[in-house]
Amino acid sequence: MPEQRELTLVHGDFHLLNVIADPADGAIRAVLDWELCTLGDPLADLGGLLAYWPQADDALGGVFGAPRLEGFPSRRELAATYAAETGRDTAALPFWHALGLWKVAIICEGVRARALADERNAASGGIPAAEVIDDLITRAQLVAGEAGL
Repeated sequence: MPEQRELTLVHGDFHLLNVIADPADGAIRAVLDWELCTLGDPLADLGGLLAYWPQADDALGGVFGAPRLEGFPSRRELAATYAAETGRDTAALPFWHALGLWKVAIICEGVRARALADERNAASGGIPAAEVIDDLITRAQLVAGEAGL
């Protein structure tokens, strides 16, 4: 785990489905679902966001496919914009990104197991596919490996 350099409020589940954007200009007007918030490294939220941020060149679309659409930045562009806007050092970001991917995979596995055990637990969007979970784990291993973790 990287050395903690800053302690901030961390949302804990920061992604597109937990924000309200202005339809006119895309500006974020609210961030919802703060029940997982805590104090921690601000890169934890960015790493989690990247975990939920598939790109057009990813093998599978991930859990939320919107960032694959034209006009959305790549994960690299998103991280670079974050670094430029906040002035934060993002050298430890691969750790938080890999951890975020593991977290999403574990959440998906839990949702899948509950739905397979009792179909009444299935969300209206369906049951997460095993391939999506496998892809999340593979991407976590790749991100960690590329960072030498």
